[in-house]
Amino acid sequence: MASGDREMVWEQPFSRAFCCYTPRMGNSRTEPATAADIPAIMAIERTPGFEGYVGRWSEDQHAAEMAKSSTRYLVLRDGGEVKAFAIFQQIGEPDLRVHLKRIVAGEAGQGQGSRLLGSALDWLYTETETNRVDLDLFVENERARRAYEKLGFIVEGRLRDYHRSVDGRIRDALIMSILRKDWAKRHRL
Repeated sequence: MASGDREMVWEQPFSRAFCCYTPRMGNSRTEPATAADIPAIMAIERTPGFEGYVGRWSEDQHAAEMAKSSTRYLVLRDGGEVKAFAIFQQIGEPDLRVHLKRIVAGEAGQGQGSRLLGSALDWLYTETETNRVDLDLFVENERARRAYEKLGFIVEGRLRDYHRSVDGRIRDALIMSILRKDWAKRHRL
């Protein structure tokens, strides 16, 4: 199998109904996070240089969010090491809208976040009734915006003075989304 190809590995369903397959990309594997992954997740959040773009939660905040039935934490694991993580909220709620709260790769620019998000979208749109995945990001985060656009997300608008960042500034954000029909069109379904 060529590097970057996806092989679907069929497994028993995970607890809290994550999915019944896990895409493999080389030695990387996307899978549900566990409480044991919280220290690695927190370390990635605190990577030097991420202060202006990535929110930071305490261990208790992560544990409380992870325990919610409508939240899924996913990690990209390579050789047992967590390389990236994502937090999806509102899964299974009546409006069929899922919010990507956070996605962060420890090594920016290596494609780890894109691989994780691509496999998460595949799962959301094949194994759940999700109709829309949305996210917000700081306007200045051009690298992330380009990565999301490559996966099919579109910018829907600008939210003025939307979020206070870790450094204390009140900043504008963009709202982006991908709909089930957009994802299906990209996958020729």
